[in-house]
Amino acid sequence: MSTGTLLSPPGVPVLAAAPGRARVPLTRAVRVMFTEKARAALRSGDLLIATASPLVFFACFYIPLHRRFELGGGDYAQFLTPIILLQAALFTAIAATEVAGADARAGVAERFASLPMPRTAPLLSRIGWAGVRMSFGLAAGLLLGWALGFGFHGGVGAAIAFVVVPLVFAIALSMLTDAAGTGARDAVGVAHVLMIPQLILTMASTGLVPAAAFPEWVQPFVRNQPMSILADTMRALSDGSTAQWTAAEWTAPLAWLLGLLAAGVLAVVLAGRRQVD
Repeated sequence: MSTGTLLSPPGVPVLAAAPGRARVPLTRAVRVMFTEKARAALRSGDLLIATASPLVFFACFYIPLHRRFELGGGDYAQFLTPIILLQAALFTAIAATEVAGADARAGVAERFASLPMPRTAPLLSRIGWAGVRMSFGLAAGLLLGWALGFGFHGGVGAAIAFVVVPLVFAIALSMLTDAAGTGARDAVGVAHVLMIPQLILTMASTGLVPAAAFPEWVQPFVRNQPMSILADTMRALSDGSTAQWTAAEWTAPLAWLLGLLAAGVLAVVLAGRRQVD
């Protein structure tokens, strides 16, 4: 065999093989598949949805609630922006379910397993695209928040950490939902079901109103669920109060982020093994 082309599943770009079916480098395989994911998102309008969703939800919450909140002297744009970005992370993860399901239906993993390229390429391209998709929602939410009065008051380091928190949250959740979409018979149905916990975690959180505004019996859940802990952390990063935080105060947000990342890695590894087997 002199030169040839590696056969790819429908909707997946063709990767040319070097003489003797030389192994395709991981970076090249991921880059080509990532580009195809981006083009598909542009064609389907998914990228537009990722960008517009934070704007829509920001308006839905800000317009009816900001006057009541600001009667107490607070700035609702400053208070609300973190939960809008975290909600964008949830929607990124839900979208990742459908992308993984589409690859599973196309038999991407099975076909690529027989080709001279790393088996992790399809997964890395999907997770990479989830990160980029989240970045568009992150930028849109921050721009609208800034237009309404949101700002960073804790320095450059705190501002970077503020952006990293929802991005890591999105990637960790996307790995979990990628595994769910890969193994599900109906990934679209799974994505629809995931809208329910997304709604509960957003509405029953300290992202929209302080915990004291909820009935006492539900306040322990509201304060300790991940959306609340991460929203409170982002709020503290934006106003600079984390400069006075002790190590104990960092424990909960770091535990949630690292725990979700570990669970996501484990989930995609198990899903990948099951798919190949």
